[in-house]
Amino acid sequence: MKTFGFRYPGRSGSILLLFLLLLAACTPAGRQTGSRQQADREAGEVRYARLFTIARENGCTRITVAAADSASRQDPFTYLLVPEEKPVPEDAGEAMVVRIPLKKVTCENGFQVSLLQMLGRSAALAGVSGKQRVGQDDVHRKIDSGELAVTGFMRGMNMERLLKTAPDMVFVNTTGVASDVPGKLRSCGLTPGMFSASLEEHPLGAFEWIRFMGAFFDRDSLADALFRERERAYLDVQARAAAVKRRPSLIAGYSRKGAWSTMGSSRWFATMLDHAGADYLFKGKPFERGHLIGQEAGLSAGMSADFWVNTHFRALSIDDLTGEDSRYGLFRSVRERRVYNNNGSCFANGRSRFWDTGMTEPHLILADLVSIFHPELMPGHKLKYYRRLDRKPLNQ
Repeated sequence: MKTFGFRYPGRSGSILLLFLLLLAACTPAGRQTGSRQQADREAGEVRYARLFTIARENGCTRITVAAADSASRQDPFTYLLVPEEKPVPEDAGEAMVVRIPLKKVTCENGFQVSLLQMLGRSAALAGVSGKQRVGQDDVHRKIDSGELAVTGFMRGMNMERLLKTAPDMVFVNTTGVASDVPGKLRSCGLTPGMFSASLEEHPLGAFEWIRFMGAFFDRDSLADALFRERERAYLDVQARAAAVKRRPSLIAGYSRKGAWSTMGSSRWFATMLDHAGADYLFKGKPFERGHLIGQEAGLSAGMSADFWVNTHFRALSIDDLTGEDSRYGLFRSVRERRVYNNNGSCFANGRSRFWDTGMTEPHLILADLVSIFHPELMPGHKLKYYRRLDRKPLNQ
């Protein structure tokens, strides 16, 4: 299926990526070849992500994850990744020592699961938070069959079930609000893997957490190759919209319980809207709990905005929206049929793929947005993660 016309990395780059994929699949975990070890040493530094760092030292890897809540006094989380055949260094300090590659983990969201799949380490998945935050159909089937444990989310984590599952690491999705969950996990002898991708400012910074994952699974070279391929593709699309003269205005989110919620429009997404050549009317506004502004401010912006994106995840038509709140009918974007929702691609269970797999394809999300705001720049592009909302047919 034709999507859009930007060039993916050349043939030599694709062959290299295929080689790395095959090598990752065939090389026993924890036994890198000399060429792979050299490639890992030469892998580029973290370029876009601001919430984690990676440093190589004496055959080990030190990863530091910044505190999710910048206003808190919480210390960063530091991990010392030690290959299973090496002794633990005497100067590990207060870092959490983690033997790599990890063999058994639990994940809280579908993006983490997608990264495991990309790295060829799906077999390490022993549990997930549940079906609400993980959309992959195969994961749902394994939950139903009892093959995967349901471990709960954040403060609702089931510590007893986690202890029974005995993962090497419990990946915890951070939200920007200080939490006692990491401390509880450590007090139970479990290692929290702090995962802050959704809090990154740059779309490529969010996807760059594949390097974080890759380090824990001894897949550094593969993670770097996958990242660089999609980085090039993203920058190619971004360049197309860089010189646009007209930047349409837009809003994101929906009215909810007396406020306007932009839940699902993360910091990196606001940056992506700028890269797509649009002006996000909520950019720079102070949000309560990271995603709420006053309902009046949200509705007022909606009256004039050229576009409306990322509406309620269940909305499939204009009628679905106006049925929830008749005031939406006053929005310019609704009157002129310029409403697009990020549920253009869904799993069989109905959950949008936008967060679970879309975050691994930032170049395709950006291409969708550029096509929406500036269709002349993306001739022939077919939307993948977005759908245009229209009126329901009269017979429905």
